[in-house]
Amino acid sequence: MTTDRPRVFVFTYDRYETITTSPMLEAENIEHVVLCHSEEQKDHFIEAGRVRPDRIIATGEPRGLAYNRNIALDMMTEGEWAMFLVDDLRSVSSVDTYDTELEASPLPITMENQSEWRPRFRTKISLETFLERAHKDTEHAEKMGAHLVGFCGVGNVLFRTKKWTYNTFADGRAWMVQKTDLRFDRNVHTIDDLCWTALNIDRFGVTVNDNWILPDCSRYTAGGYGSISDRLEQKMTEIDYLVRTYPHLITTRAKKGWPEGSHAVLRRTR
Repeated sequence: MTTDRPRVFVFTYDRYETITTSPMLEAENIEHVVLCHSEEQKDHFIEAGRVRPDRIIATGEPRGLAYNRNIALDMMTEGEWAMFLVDDLRSVSSVDTYDTELEASPLPITMENQSEWRPRFRTKISLETFLERAHKDTEHAEKMGAHLVGFCGVGNVLFRTKKWTYNTFADGRAWMVQKTDLRFDRNVHTIDDLCWTALNIDRFGVTVNDNWILPDCSRYTAGGYGSISDRLEQKMTEIDYLVRTYPHLITTRAKKGWPEGSHAVLRRTR
């Protein structure tokens, strides 16, 4: 692996006035590529003034995350690691002693002392620091034979005692992805992160999550690829497809407040 800062890809749809990730990267002078779908969308982004014109590329692909995820992979060199980010990032936080606690995993967090640890995990870090730590994480991933690094998707500190977890869901808001011959399933877009996690586990036997870093974004808000209700019908169709196509990897599970068959999970754990 190289020691250079990894390339950064931002995936966007129609969040012309509200895209946050590119301006955040720009504020720290971090090079990045923004992938939208059409020339019309590209023009709208440029007119809105929140994405530098030389940053944005119209791929010509249909609406759907998996299409542009594959375009990003095609732009990478074999074996290269890159950061994949959503377009509505708000902040990134970590445990306050991230750099000194590496040998202390698991952390001594309990039901009784969780209130003491909670604020310690809310330490905001710059995107530069995030990229440095994420790039360092790929060294551990390579040792484990993994080609996907995810980060924490929940703030609950009781689930974050261990720095590393393996073969758990890698939330698609932020990933480190290494290019191999594996590609995203073009039939799955609303839950492409679940599918990508499963495909990596199936192909390579392991994925890695860094639980001490939490990227936060404005999930399912207006714009982008849609709210929860906007996505539900397509999501249900995709879940049915996933369970039929990858029955050894993905299954459904009941979730309070959600319609039957609308919540899918990984079958395999480690």
